[in-house]
Amino acid sequence: MSGFEELHLEPAVGAALESFGYAAGDAAVRDQAPTAARGHNLVLACPPAARYAVPALAGLVSAIAREQRPGLILAPPATLTEWCAVLLPLCEAAGIPFLASDLPVRATRLSREGRLRLLLTTPDTALILRQRSVLKLEEIGHLVLAWPELYEGDEALAALMQDLPQETQRILIPAVPRAGHPLAERYVRRAHVTGPLLTSTPASAAVRGAVVALSQRPAALASLIESEDPGHLVVWCADLRSAADARASLPATGDTITVVTGEAPTADLILAWDLPAPSRLAELRQKGEVILLVPPHALPYAATLATRLTPVRIRGAADAARDRAARYRGAIEQMIHQGSLDAELVVLDPLFERHDPAAVAAAAYRLWQAAPVAATPVSAAETGAARREVTSVARVWIGIGRKDGAGPNDIMAALTREAGVEAASIGRIEIREMFSLVEVPAAEAEEIARKIAGRTIRRRTVNARVDRGGSGEKSGSRSAAPRTRRPTH
Repeated sequence: MSGFEELHLEPAVGAALESFGYAAGDAAVRDQAPTAARGHNLVLACPPAARYAVPALAGLVSAIAREQRPGLILAPPATLTEWCAVLLPLCEAAGIPFLASDLPVRATRLSREGRLRLLLTTPDTALILRQRSVLKLEEIGHLVLAWPELYEGDEALAALMQDLPQETQRILIPAVPRAGHPLAERYVRRAHVTGPLLTSTPASAAVRGAVVALSQRPAALASLIESEDPGHLVVWCADLRSAADARASLPATGDTITVVTGEAPTADLILAWDLPAPSRLAELRQKGEVILLVPPHALPYAATLATRLTPVRIRGAADAARDRAARYRGAIEQMIHQGSLDAELVVLDPLFERHDPAAVAAAAYRLWQAAPVAATPVSAAETGAARREVTSVARVWIGIGRKDGAGPNDIMAALTREAGVEAASIGRIEIREMFSLVEVPAAEAEEIARKIAGRTIRRRTVNARVDRGGSGEKSGSRSAAPRTRRPTH
């Protein structure tokens, strides 16, 4: 924590700043923190990620901790969670009562009780609080305008700013920094301008990017690791707390995945968990192929980073739904081709006379989906014939299991990509300690086993054969082994 006091930071706030990975000698800290801590106006030109403003916010929190005047931070509704994540540790360290909310109820009560020193909210909510005489703008000592280009209109901000005292400290953090920013000219006069985007850096060549909301980054990380399958992956983060979040989101551990801040080692793929500054992106591209995770609000900034931003598609809920629909259609087609449906047609025939057959099929499908595993077998007396299971399946034995680190996704990928098996025809996948078992159509089992034999899964060449019932790891172990459903994504 040595050196933070001379930058006018409170000791506890300096310690919190260290937990993000900053040191007192860092250029960003020396440029941002003293100006904010002394109550001067500031314009911060940085990428549209809240983490780049942490040194300035540390100075702001230190200033609020030393005086009685409260602070107000205005941000777009969809970004409150992101700003709260960096503000909360600083306020907790300083012992400053802090609230982040886009609704006025709790802010009204805490303000009236005198228990609120720093409020993070939207311009519209702040205006409501002002109209209720809860937010007394004449008492506000510190104001932050975070990404004002993304506010929902200018009316609320204009109404708030006209009542703000001239001596109130103003900090502007644009979403799209540029010289002569209109809000800086209008509201933040005689400000110190700093940030990593002050110096222009040539745009990189084509870079791949995936548009991902911050809350969806863990799922996107897992999806990209699976789809890209790099030999060595580096996840680059802007600070240590962000790196901890990324590390907690990893679907696997091992020496093939590295989470870093600052400079990155050479890797097959570098995934930018946070948006980098242009100079940092240039460094990352020298160490490997880069994929950016771009929040929707940061698309204009991302477009300035590269001459061409190539989109990366990430599997999501819609893809999983389409896969499930394909499997259901495959099951129905298989029943049509292999099963005798006389009894069912006798039941449904009167309905076909009164309703569109397509509507009858849709209703039957909905009933099937409502309880797909709870159907009671129809007796011979009720149907006139005993029913048999329509689908004839066999199991393929594959010589790789849990001890090799294999999972259902590995087996699924090998069958569909390497052996060309249709996803809809793959049934239950069981992962045992030494091997795996996969349900497939009996008519195709021999061919599937032949195609998968000799393929590489988890960097191991595997054997495969049709299972004849003798594949237990030990005698009697088959019935006790856990069963794993085939992945749906």
